[in-house]
Amino acid sequence: MMKSAILVLLPFAGVALASPATGEASKTLDLVGVSAVVITGEASSVKLTTSSAAPYHATISGRREGWFASWYSSWFASDCRSASDMKLVASTLRIDVAPSSWLDPSDCVVEINANIQPESSVSIDQAALQANMAGNFSTIAIAGKAADVSLDGHASSIDLKGEALKVNLFYGSIRQDENIAIAGKALDATLSFGQQVPISYSVTALASFVDSSLPNTAGAKPSIVIKGDFVRATIR
Repeated sequence: MMKSAILVLLPFAGVALASPATGEASKTLDLVGVSAVVITGEASSVKLTTSSAAPYHATISGRREGWFASWYSSWFASDCRSASDMKLVASTLRIDVAPSSWLDPSDCVVEINANIQPESSVSIDQAALQANMAGNFSTIAIAGKAADVSLDGHASSIDLKGEALKVNLFYGSIRQDENIAIAGKALDATLSFGQQVPISYSVTALASFVDSSLPNTAGAKPSIVIKGDFVRATIR
């Protein structure tokens, strides 16, 4: 009740000072020489690529969505990304996504877009996230309570952990050095390696449904280890 009252009063108290705003803001960094990305904090939508044909840079932006977003933005000049931090530490891009203010009545979506050099490493530890990656990476490590993760390309090491996971991994090439570990209470994973690719896999779960068109070949790589309470896995 108190929060509702404050939200009603704030627009009228600030009529003389408020200015229009779009509710969107962005910051860009040059990533030449960067070979690692580390993302922490609250929820975000992440898109990572490793295209040598495009500039190496990163952009973090915030936008409001929801039924209250346009009304809020017309009264207040603050953006929902202002407290999030993006900086370079040696050859590492570090991003910390700050939580929205409790006074913020609309949903703030933080969007991170980065094109980094091939064979870079990725580490993400957030409460919730959507991560879309395209290209060739060295290692990918992601932890979160809820995560939707996709890869179209290659990574030699993938380690995914969370309470609820949706995973889509599509390998465009196989180097026979791939180690993939997926662990969560509830997870739905689709993994694609190509026809007649030798793989090894193990699934440990309280309840599971595994559909694989590739035989389980002991000692082969890619090596896949899946652990969870409730697991659905499709391997092609």
